[in-house]
Formats: sequence, C-alpha cells, structure tokens
Amino acid sequence: MVREIAYFEVQEGQGEGFIEAYNGVANVLNEASGSHGATLHRGIENPNSFTLIVEWDSVDAHTALTREPGFEDFGDAIGPYLAGRPEVRHVEAVG
Repeated sequence: MVREIAYFEVQEGQGEGFIEAYNGVANVLNEASGSHGATLHRGIENPNSFTLIVEWDSVDAHTALTREPGFEDFGDAIGPYLAGRPEVRHVEAVG
C-alpha cells in the first residue's frame, strides 16, 4: 500500500469554497481503480492549508488516474481556489 500525500495552500478566505469543490469531485479519487479512499484534512494553525491523503495499491495506480479524463475535472474544480501548485509525495510504511 502506498499513500499519496498532497499539500495544498488555498487563497485567503477560499477554504470553504475549496472544501465544497473537493467534495463535489472526491469521487474521482475514491472510485479510481487501485484507490482505497481519500481524506482531506484542514490545517489547525493555518486554515488555508490542506493535506489530502489517498491510499493506493501502487504509485502506478495513482499515475494511471492522472491520465484519465475525470482527473482533469478534479483539477478544474479545485484549481481556482489554489494559491500555488500542490506538493505531492508518495510514502509507504516501513515500521
């Protein structure tokens, strides 16, 4: 199992809109082949900071999603709220 961790900074005052937009397209991640579900977390100290965690069978499963038409819809929905490009990392448990 691989976890994708994506860090998003949204524009000042756009947090609620971002959450609403994400919830409208979360099915793209949750229903993707090789996905075991996604959760979005909001920063406590910085409410304009969000962390998305998606569990995947593999990095290849995540990469395959990025070539699907629905992934473009996902980006189009959340993109207007972002203050910059997200930072994405893949991690796996080692202990």
